[in-house]
Amino acid sequence: MDLLPGLNILLVGMWVGMYLFTTFVVSPAFTELFPDHATRTGHRRAVGRHYARVNGVLTAALFAVVLALGLTSGFRPALGLELGLLVLIGALVALHVRRGQVETRPPAWITNLTLAASVGLCGAAVLA
Repeated sequence: MDLLPGLNILLVGMWVGMYLFTTFVVSPAFTELFPDHATRTGHRRAVGRHYARVNGVLTAALFAVVLALGLTSGFRPALGLELGLLVLIGALVALHVRRGQVETRPPAWITNLTLAASVGLCGAAVLA
């Protein structure tokens, strides 16, 4: 496997892994550990800031690799799909953060749609 396609798959795996860990481990643990809403929200925000630092760099690297793949080997449909899914996921994450600042917890449809897009992202990365 060439370097860029391998790096693409690795970065997608890291991104999806972080998202799955946060969704299915960190969030439920916070609910158990911090029954008080205000305390839980404060801890979520602290973890979110640290998560965003790592995830921002990871997302930028993934975006750069996808663009590099497109420039070096052409923007095939799978690569275009991957790019579109990255944009969709970015919008969903921004919506999640925004809704999370206003509501007790962002709506489940945002998480579910992000999870579905993440599955698609994995498939697109393998095909790209």
